Order: sequence, then C-alpha cells, then structure tokens
Amino acid sequence: MEMDRVAFEKDTLSERVADYIRRQILYMDTFRDGDHILETDIAEKLDVSRATVREALKDLETQGIVEIIPRKGTYVAAFDHKDMIEILELRCMCEAYIFETLLAENMLDDQDFAVLEKIIDEMVQVSRSSGEKGLSRSMAFSAKDLEFHGYLWKKSGRRWFCKVLSDNYYRLRLAMMQDLMLESNMEQSAVMHYDILGALKAGNLSDAKAYLRKHILTLHGSEAMI
Repeated sequence: MEMDRVAFEKDTLSERVADYIRRQILYMDTFRDGDHILETDIAEKLDVSRATVREALKDLETQGIVEIIPRKGTYVAAFDHKDMIEILELRCMCEAYIFETLLAENMLDDQDFAVLEKIIDEMVQVSRSSGEKGLSRSMAFSAKDLEFHGYLWKKSGRRWFCKVLSDNYYRLRLAMMQDLMLESNMEQSAVMHYDILGALKAGNLSDAKAYLRKHILTLHGSEAMI
C-alpha cells in the first residue's frame, strides 16, 4: 500500500497512520459505525508496526472517532441524537468565541479576507462539481470547509480552542457521514460561508454568529434540531 497516495499534513509516522485511518472512516466507506478495526490488518496494509497503529488509534480515540474497549479492541464510534446535539452546540460555542476574539482584537485584514473568499469560491465549485461523485466529492468539500474554518481558528491564536475545534470537527464529520446528510446540503452550506465572511468584514459579531450556527445546522440538515 502506498501511503503517499493520500495527502498527509502531519509529520510523524503514527500521525500519518492516524490520518489514513481517519480518511478511511470518514470518507472512503471502508469502516462503518461500530465496525471493529484490527491493528494487525492496518499494520500489514501500511507496512508499519502494530505499536505505531496502536499509537495512531489512541490519537483517534482522543478525537472521538474510535472507541477503544479494553480486552476487546478498537471500534468506530457511533453517535445518537443526543450526541449530535452536544457536538453541534460545542462547536457553535467555541467558534463563536473565536469570532469574538478576531473582531475584538481586529485580527483580520484585507489579505485575510481575500484568502478566505478564494477558499469559499473553491468550496462552492466543489459543491457544484458534476465530475466527482459521492464520498470523493464529500472529501474534497470537507477539506475546503476545514481550510476556511481552520484559517480563522489559527488566526485567532487561541491554541486550545483550535485543538478543541479541530477534534470536534472530525466528530461532527463522522456523525454526518453516518447520517448520510452531508452531500444533500453541500452547495447550500458552501454558499453560506459568504454570509459569514461578509459579517466578519463588517465587524458584525451577532450576524457572524447567527450565520455560523445556520451553516453548521444546515450542513447537518437539522435547522430545527436545536
């Protein structure tokens, strides 16, 4: 198996393995919720040690993507309705704080807005693409969505909030993929980023928060959930 077929952002071997497993769970339909992930299978497929796979799985457990049960093994995490509501609320609260920080400290300039707008343009293009289907399209969209939001998280300089949001993002993606809601609302969600960006440009915190919440709920297909 050639691991370099997947674009990794991490440097260490265990982080690369974690990224590979995460992509198999979130986008490639290799594992479903509740499926047993065998260390030996992953180790053989990627030609790495079981210890490396074990370390990668511990990282994924921290992100809430897998559940490690002592003496039983590792399983893909499953989410119920209450879990989804909690995940959505956590992301809304944390990212709203990021917006408050960015606007209160005037941390965004014209160059930042130009970069963010370009990311949205590319995200909309992906959402409307007829050349890619199903999971590959969802994967490309998710990468752009994370690029947009991740840019804002990092720009705020709030390291621990970035960590919470990054981990929570993967939980949210897993839950959405399990519900099969992502693709149906993809274009609508992509376009909503223009509203978020416009509110941030105008320095309108209340609108930015409202558009953020609407975006997150629409992406899940659950405007009336909360």
